[in-house]
Amino acid sequence: MSYLTIILAIWAICAICAVLFVRGASLRDELATPSPERDVRRGVASNEVGHTA
Repeated sequence: MSYLTIILAIWAICAICAVLFVRGASLRDELATPSPERDVRRGVASNEVGHTA
């Protein structure tokens, strides 16, 4: 393999890892914070309590 091919392969692997890292961080951040829109889509009222006594 030529020198430029090796450098290009290393850059491509780094770029793929960076994209996967950012996508994983954004997905995890979105799932960690509950949003009212998500509750509305699930049909959960904002004043509804999950436990019944």
